[in-house]
Amino acid sequence: MSDSIQIQVADSHLYPGCAVQIPHLPETESAAAAVVEFADGSGANATCHRRAFDELELMVERYATQKRHPVDTRHWLLFAVDASHHSWRVKRRLP
Repeated sequence: MSDSIQIQVADSHLYPGCAVQIPHLPETESAAAAVVEFADGSGANATCHRRAFDELELMVERYATQKRHPVDTRHWLLFAVDASHHSWRVKRRLP
């Protein structure tokens, strides 16, 4: 998956207000494969796409944290916090 978008999360899971780094995000609005790397060393596959210029939908597949806590598949809305669109925050969980 070398063409996947790399996403770094500042914690072991996502939640509203959580900081997210995306060094390179394509401009396209179509869905793209992503690999999410959590701060505890765990990871998950995901799918993301831009909802608007400063909003991103992220569907993270089921994974387990390093402490083996299972986290179910979840759908999140993120918003950009800088003009370069490298720094994002989780706005809310989507249904």
